[in-house]
Amino acid sequence: MNLQCVHGDCVEGMGLLSAHSVNCIITSPPYKDEDGYTDDLTVAWLEQAYRVLKTNSVLFMNFGHLAGFKSRGFRVAMMAEDVGFVWNDTITWVKNHYRPIQGNKRVNNLTEFIFILTKGKPSLDRLAIGVPYADKSNIGRFATKDLKCRGNVWPLKYKTVQSKAQKRHNDRFPVDLPLWCLRLAGLEKDSLVIDPFNGSGTTGVACKLMGFDYTGYELNKSYVDFSLKWWQGVEVTA
Repeated sequence: MNLQCVHGDCVEGMGLLSAHSVNCIITSPPYKDEDGYTDDLTVAWLEQAYRVLKTNSVLFMNFGHLAGFKSRGFRVAMMAEDVGFVWNDTITWVKNHYRPIQGNKRVNNLTEFIFILTKGKPSLDRLAIGVPYADKSNIGRFATKDLKCRGNVWPLKYKTVQSKAQKRHNDRFPVDLPLWCLRLAGLEKDSLVIDPFNGSGTTGVACKLMGFDYTGYELNKSYVDFSLKWWQGVEVTA
């Protein structure tokens, strides 16, 4: 198992990878203008992502809400379709916290999206993140064990943060998010997973816990250093 974080531009970094060499991509790209979002960047990284992914593989793209541009995440998913991806589904991630909105112009936002974008026709391991049947009489009629597909609504909680110093990244996601994505992808041993926008390295933690090789790309050197230190401290139990 090898984990690395490349300090540099993800489009250039992925450009050095061989075509059809990556088993899965999990990422949360910039979605705010102030964080570096542009249409050109989006198309460029999506084109590279499609090129390096193996056939019958999955890109999981987490995308938040913009108060003045609610459609941006869906526009980006359509850009992915334009470069060749199939828009398989949209997961609604239900969070356990939110930043309260003042005033009466909008409601508080408790969700984000995870777009499932596929290349080819991957086989998803739906029961790897399955849930038990509420009505146990369904066991035997629809399944041989007490598990059913979770569906496209994922309740995923953050760990409580007591201070700003504990907050890894302004737009972080919990480790369970990439863990669920990895399990759903049904990856084989020795798979390579990449995150074009490494951030604080959460996808790398999930890959270490699952035993997969990982490469992240990150422009901010402080996040590169944080990731490497975090990964080193992650203990993997059998």
